[in-house]
Amino acid sequence: MLTRIEARKIALSVPGTHEKLYFNKPSIFHGEDFVAVVHDKHPAVVLRVSSIEMRDMMLVAEPQLFTITDHYKNWPCLLVRLEALDRATLKALIGARIAQLDAMPSKKPRKPLKKAKKVTRR
Repeated sequence: MLTRIEARKIALSVPGTHEKLYFNKPSIFHGEDFVAVVHDKHPAVVLRVSSIEMRDMMLVAEPQLFTITDHYKNWPCLLVRLEALDRATLKALIGARIAQLDAMPSKKPRKPLKKAKKVTRR
């Protein structure tokens, strides 16, 4: 079982991830692609998957780990229950999604993250 804070930290520890706002909520991204967000109302992580068909297979294969609400039924996302989630599983799920994104042909080249400029005072 993970807490929301632990889940966020673990997701951000996966190489290639960073955090930015998405629908005004801190979310996990890989480049410009949304990967996941720790849900603020349900004890779960919202995970973006490759397709609705993949989501449905995951729901059938692991019903104790994955669930869905009506809000996500038309989107390739599912909820990963925090009560059934451990560190290794979350890292594997995030890592698998990143691998899928990296394998997909991109319409435009992925931009590397810009490093923040150091502010100097005079």
